[in-house]
Amino acid sequence: MFGTIAHATLKPGQRDRLDDFMTEWKRDVRPKVPGAFVELIGHQAGNPDAVVFVALAQDEAAYRKLAAMPEQHEFYLRFNEVFTGEPTWEDVEMEWGLKE
Repeated sequence: MFGTIAHATLKPGQRDRLDDFMTEWKRDVRPKVPGAFVELIGHQAGNPDAVVFVALAQDEAAYRKLAAMPEQHEFYLRFNEVFTGEPTWEDVEMEWGLKE
C-alpha cells in the first residue's frame, strides 16, 4: 500500500468540524478512489488536539490519482481550515500483515 502519515494541530473547538469533514470525504471523495483504501485518524496520546492521520491507497498509482483529483484539492483546502497550520505529510510504502 502507498499513502501518507500526517500530523496537525486542531484549532480550539474544531473537533466536531473535523469529524464532519471526514464524513464528507468518505461520502463525496472516497467513492472515486479506485481499489482498497485505509484511512485512520487519531491523536497523540494525552493530547487530543495533536491529530494523526494515516491514509493508504492500494498502490502508488491510486494514491497519485486521488492527489490529482480537483475535488480532493478543493476538499483539502477547506479541510485545512480546522488546523493551526499546514499539516506535515510523510509519504510511505506500507505492507499489510507480518512477514514470516
